[in-house]
Amino acid sequence: MAKGGKLTKLKSVLKKLNSFNKQSRSIAATVDSSSSTGDLHPVYVGKSRRRYLVSSDVIDHPLFRELAERSSESDSISIACEVVLFEHLLWMLENADPQPESLDELVQFYAC
Repeated sequence: MAKGGKLTKLKSVLKKLNSFNKQSRSIAATVDSSSSTGDLHPVYVGKSRRRYLVSSDVIDHPLFRELAERSSESDSISIACEVVLFEHLLWMLENADPQPESLDELVQFYAC
């Protein structure tokens, strides 16, 4: 896909995600608080280093692990992507487990 096509697609996705922003924030604020382990970890996202509490199930997902490894900068878990994309990622990991063959493509999409 041409670079301009990817940019247009990304803008379209961001525009759609903005309409879900309030709903996503409530999801992200209580990320999987009902998980069986109940074990939550702080994750810092984007340039603003917005803090999220994320379940161990999400932390252990291969897509999340790859993003964290690409973004690692300190002892804390940091993800270098836009907050709205991270909120979409959380929603996707909670509601629709991505297929392993698409993980590389998804990592490239979410990584900034």
